Amino acid sequence: MKKSEYPLKTRLSYQVDNFMSKGSSSIFLALMALFSLGFIIILIIRSISNFFLPDETLNSWLDIPWRVYVAIIEGSAAETDGDSNWLAKLSSIIGVLVGLVLFSSTVAFITSVFEAKLAELRRGRSMVLESNHTIILGFGDRILEIIRELIEANESEDDAAIVVLANDDKETMDNIIRDNISDFMTTRIITRSGVVTNINNLKKVNADQAKSIIIMNSAASWRSEEALKLADAMVLKSIMSIIAVCKGIEHPPITCEIHSDRDRELAENISDGSVKALNEVSVLSRMIAQLALSQNGLSVVYSDMVGFDGNEFYFYEPENSWGAALTFGESLNRFKSSAPIGIHNKEGKITLNPPSDTKIEKGDELIIFAEDDSTIHYFEESIFDPKTNEIPEINQKYKPQRVALLNWTPKTKIIIEKICSYVPDGSEINSYVDQIDSEIDAFLLNLRKEYPKVSITINQTDLNDLELLKGIDTLSYDSLLILSPSGSTIEEMDAYVISLLIRVRQILRESGSNKWPKLITEVMDSDNIDIILNSGVEDFMVSNQFVSQIMAQVSEEPLALDVYDDLFQADGSELYIKPASFYFSFEGKESITLPYGECVQAALLRNEVIIGLQINSDQKDQSKMFGINLIPAKDKEFTLSKEDGLIALAEDET
Repeated sequence: MKKSEYPLKTRLSYQVDNFMSKGSSSIFLALMALFSLGFIIILIIRSISNFFLPDETLNSWLDIPWRVYVAIIEGSAAETDGDSNWLAKLSSIIGVLVGLVLFSSTVAFITSVFEAKLAELRRGRSMVLESNHTIILGFGDRILEIIRELIEANESEDDAAIVVLANDDKETMDNIIRDNISDFMTTRIITRSGVVTNINNLKKVNADQAKSIIIMNSAASWRSEEALKLADAMVLKSIMSIIAVCKGIEHPPITCEIHSDRDRELAENISDGSVKALNEVSVLSRMIAQLALSQNGLSVVYSDMVGFDGNEFYFYEPENSWGAALTFGESLNRFKSSAPIGIHNKEGKITLNPPSDTKIEKGDELIIFAEDDSTIHYFEESIFDPKTNEIPEINQKYKPQRVALLNWTPKTKIIIEKICSYVPDGSEINSYVDQIDSEIDAFLLNLRKEYPKVSITINQTDLNDLELLKGIDTLSYDSLLILSPSGSTIEEMDAYVISLLIRVRQILRESGSNKWPKLITEVMDSDNIDIILNSGVEDFMVSNQFVSQIMAQVSEEPLALDVYDDLFQADGSELYIKPASFYFSFEGKESITLPYGECVQAALLRNEVIIGLQINSDQKDQSKMFGINLIPAKDKEFTLSKEDGLIALAEDET
């Protein structure tokens, strides 16, 4: 049946439907057209009636359009036409009736449009007109920590913006952020709801104009392998979507979290722009392995290092370059309250703790550890003249270690591998798990082949059974690691860790021994730190917080991830806390007093770089950062005992 064969009424109805379906603008135009048509018709009626029966209340014919307008808009015909003849009153009544219909329709339309706009705003679908902003794609467990860190990083800016795009309800996101973050300082938080891989949604948040973009991984590391693969695939798709939005223009730096090493490499090579992919399990595992083998207090150093509320890595070259020939060793005394720890050369290579005679050339950047970039001041002449020219001979060898790991997690394999690469021959590493499967057996077999001189065992036991836990002989170990197992929620995981810690602590107390193994506990939620500290733990790792802080820092400075990758490798230099007796000869003295600059020089003579001191007497004082003093001024004097330590970037522990 052809369109023309339908009844006129049906065809008109169809045309009206098509017109109205075009949106609110079409409806508004229709209402205005009806208003105009009604006004003209009533104006004609009133003019004709006045021709046959003149209205004596009118001063002229020009008053008629006004009377008609008042009747339609205000409905006040009783006032304006009260003394008019019956024909004028009749036309006014018609105008009032038409006005009531049109006015109520217009009010209803405006109300519906307004409500629709409010609903759209609540859904978070509107455009974001920001530039040089930070975009976070996704809304997971790490979001609050990341936002806190970015707020801290933006403190020096007058007006900063963080835009969160996630497939969550906007009101829910806003409420969570408001309930958990009290001070936004100079940063505005803008949330939008939508699929993070959708190009149109990325355009709405002005992704191509962003300062940096953080992509959250939707799956935690303890989820199933299938869930991790899917989550990684979504991250890769998000990266491709961002590239598509930028249309060949260099995209903003992208920081993301990817579980698979293969996908991580793929992500970083997906474009010519900066894409930094973080592997949570790899980073945390290497950090925990170093905590297990270092002196107490290293976790405090890491906590300060990865957060903006403390010290960070900066890449620095003076405006006039380095002037005359300068070596890395000489550069250490060219900064007052910041510490050079390495070189980022003009070819892009990063070297931590390079040889002291390494020349710094034009185009090279020093990797500076400092509280803020505003505290970095380069002096063309040395600001400190050290007197130390010799160090004690150290015959101490790294003795074999006994390390126990409680719980099997995705990080356990890497932790054991890293510990094996650090410890001397004859060391013993024992892991205690609830269930041993074929995968664990295969891992153990391969590791024993790779490290034949290290004793490695994986034992099946019920860690919830106090008697079986006593059979582990916890006192015989140098370090005892309590790892966070898999769980449905962070609260459940931390509850299990804390309960296991309480049982271990009970066993150690009942032993009556004053010498406990070094207790290292992994927790997920930073709110549980006080509970951990009150349980006799010397070192702890707040996993969720650490990863969030690193991601935030890398989003501000992408090269920071390269520094962390280098720092946590077994090869090259790592952070250690070494006794002061390694650097100074006490010669029967209980203590010595000297400026911090002499400590820097003593470390340089050992081919090391130090970033601070640890005062042993303050290790239990949280208000004094557990005795950790990072990058003090070189002329600041300290009284050091043999038990105090220097925080050194060195190739080994001795």
